Amino acid sequence: MSHFSDPGRQRGDVLLEALIGVLITAIMAAGMAHVASRIVSSQHDAGIDALVVGELRNVMQVAGVDLCDDPAPLADKKGLPAQLKGDISLGRQACSAATDEQLEIGGVTFTAKLPPVVELTATKGDTLVLAVSSVVPAAAGGDAP
Repeated sequence: MSHFSDPGRQRGDVLLEALIGVLITAIMAAGMAHVASRIVSSQHDAGIDALVVGELRNVMQVAGVDLCDDPAPLADKKGLPAQLKGDISLGRQACSAATDEQLEIGGVTFTAKLPPVVELTATKGDTLVLAVSSVVPAAAGGDAP
């Protein structure tokens, strides 16, 4: 009798193939679950960053250069959810007054008054989370950033 014609032996081969198929499927599912959890974590962090940037922009829009003299509006954190108010600290990194600058456009040189710069930061513990500036610095050579 042939070794492959034994019905009991064939049933065992089919069970072994099915077990290997289930094992491969389980490994793929575990990998997909890991990837999905990383995506959810990244989206959560991006959402928190968006809330903090929105709050910094709002404070900068409402208080503007007055933040250089009085940083009190940064302490309110009105636009942040209650869960973030205790974790995130908003602060003022730098302030500079409006400055006169010599600019050249199309061979014509003139003096222009550049706006004041207010730089705000958000920190979590001792870690700088992000920074926002009221003015985007010009790139070298006068090109737009």
